[in-house]
Amino acid sequence: MREVLDELRSEHKSIASVLNVLERQVRIFETGGRPDYELIEAAVEYFLGFPDRCHHPKEDLVFARLQQRDPDAALKMGDLAAAHVRLADNLRIFAAGLQAVVDEAELPRAAVVRWARSFIELQRQHLEMEEATFFPAAETALTPRDWSELAAELTEAPDPLVHGDSKARFEALRRTILAWQAEDDEPPTT
Repeated sequence: MREVLDELRSEHKSIASVLNVLERQVRIFETGGRPDYELIEAAVEYFLGFPDRCHHPKEDLVFARLQQRDPDAALKMGDLAAAHVRLADNLRIFAAGLQAVVDEAELPRAAVVRWARSFIELQRQHLEMEEATFFPAAETALTPRDWSELAAELTEAPDPLVHGDSKARFEALRRTILAWQAEDDEPPTT
């Protein structure tokens, strides 16, 4: 049982780390600075590829099983698949705005910031809901047999920040995340 949820939670940590990178770069852009567009593009590429193609389908399978085992708990969470579609739509709006900026189109900076922040906030709220409500409900309602069947059903789709052939594409993003994590772990200097 733990393996499926452990994997999903680990993927959430990667997603949150990429959101942190994106948020820092958006802050630079918002204040008139020049952000690292390669990092932003890598973050957007990560979100366009990994959650929709790999992470969300796993969650959707677990959620479908939860709907069978505890329909009331599933009902409290609403339509998880629709929430995933909303996240993807929100991301595509931001990605289009980013592409316009990269292509040097005339676009209000505030609009791009608004699209980015909207995506980041929606993604964070979604992660929080899943961690606080969805995962605990699944952990409670699903049987060991359910988890075993889910583990066999889930496709092997590793997080590209950590594994796989695409890891090299995200190397700068991964290095930035690791550097910031190391900074956060250092004791403050006086």
